[in-house]
Amino acid sequence: MAAKPLERAMSGHGVIADRANRLAWILTGSLLLVDLAWLAFSQISVVPLSLAGPVAVGAGLAFAARYYRYRRGEARLADALDLCGQMTAFMTVGALFSYLVATLGMPMQDAALYAIDQGLGLDWLAYLKVVDQRPLLGVLFRVAYQSFIPQVLVLMLVLSFSGLGHAARVMTLAMMLSGIVTIAISGLLPAMAMFVHLNLSPADYPNLSPSAAFVHVKDMHALRAGLPLELDLSKAEGIITFPSYHAALGLLMLLAGLSHSVLRWSFGALNLAMIAATPIDGGHYFVDVAAGLVIAVLCYLLARRLLRVKSGVARQNSLAAPVAIAKS
Repeated sequence: MAAKPLERAMSGHGVIADRANRLAWILTGSLLLVDLAWLAFSQISVVPLSLAGPVAVGAGLAFAARYYRYRRGEARLADALDLCGQMTAFMTVGALFSYLVATLGMPMQDAALYAIDQGLGLDWLAYLKVVDQRPLLGVLFRVAYQSFIPQVLVLMLVLSFSGLGHAARVMTLAMMLSGIVTIAISGLLPAMAMFVHLNLSPADYPNLSPSAAFVHVKDMHALRAGLPLELDLSKAEGIITFPSYHAALGLLMLLAGLSHSVLRWSFGALNLAMIAATPIDGGHYFVDVAAGLVIAVLCYLLARRLLRVKSGVARQNSLAAPVAIAKS
């Protein structure tokens, strides 16, 4: 039994976990370096603890995970610690990146995005009216739209402790990849979203309280105008319109939930509701949602490929297992 921690660390899952950790921290670390370099030339001043705190927490959880994986052989706990740490650090670093790319001040694309929707026969105002006439549906959409943090936390913990850490790692890596892609595109093709573009007011949707209709407007105007902005990342707003990162996250959580027999149906329904809510609670154009879903699929496939167990590793593990058992 003494060899058990090392056995687990050297298993196929252990190899994949190490690879996933390297990729996650390379992405997060590289993005952090870009953020810090860009900050020096921007008018944004970050509240130091709002950036350093989550990054330090992420690093601390990574060290704790390494201890539990290699010293205690508790792979499931290590997976949970790894993933929670990575998402804590990446989401903070990514939020800063989204603010920085907005300072590029590229031409607004609202008119073009709205025209694409109309060209496809997609009537956003009609959709808003349908939801507004059904207040309970509006409440469901708002709850689903705001459910990302509890959802991703439940998925990371439940999948990790259920022995489905690989599915959680694919989800997490895909979220990072899709986050970088959507944020980069949003800087090149910025937009203010439907509620602003159509100059709507609460009187136009009296039964709804969209989660993110106007929360980003003040920051977006300041960033595009090059005005000084003190940014507390713990209070950062979602300022990405095209492509929709929220739609991408919803699909990635849905796919991760499919791997668990208990979560499959509930998380499937919840994330379909999140995606359906994105045009309303996020004020997104339909084309934003479509682009976010496409990016999510591509990043999910890439993450699966990057975290695939190589045949040589699998064969080596299968040969090593009898030896380890004999030694125990």
